[in-house]
Amino acid sequence: MMNDTYESRSRLLMRAYPPRYRTAREAEFLGTLLDAAPPGATRPSVRDAWDIVRGGLTTRLRDRPPPHHWLAYRLFEKRVPHRYRMWVRDDALGRFFFVRRNLGGYLITFGVVWLGTILGGAGYTPVPASGPWRWAFLAVLALGILNPLYSKSVRIRTLRKHEFADDGTDPTSSRLPCHPGRP
Repeated sequence: MMNDTYESRSRLLMRAYPPRYRTAREAEFLGTLLDAAPPGATRPSVRDAWDIVRGGLTTRLRDRPPPHHWLAYRLFEKRVPHRYRMWVRDDALGRFFFVRRNLGGYLITFGVVWLGTILGGAGYTPVPASGPWRWAFLAVLALGILNPLYSKSVRIRTLRKHEFADDGTDPTSSRLPCHPGRP
């Protein structure tokens, strides 16, 4: 019972690490934590918890592309360099991929509407209560709601662009390494 509680809390802390890291090393990491746990402990110490979370965040930041590549990827759907393609895989397979993908566009639209309101003077609103602008606003709102309907194709396109199979696996990893002297 004690180890189950300790294990579940350790797993919760390990969520700071990227999914691919947890998949590859979770059993080893968890075994080490359980072996090092003092008898009767129900949770990792504050120091151990901080070390786990800090290590996970450091691992996530180390794999992240530089800001200019990240902005090009996020705003213009450009490819990132090959070194960061595993980060793209984690991003595309992540839970809130479509929110992250579309958030930039929504923020830019909000900024333009807000700027129009500021520059328009007192009583001006860029979205009038009636007329074609109202319908355009409702259409954008409907597209935001219907976004998950086309989400699978966007995810697949992003994965293919970065040389992954549709399910996120690396098609080149199944190949055996060839030696330079042999075919």
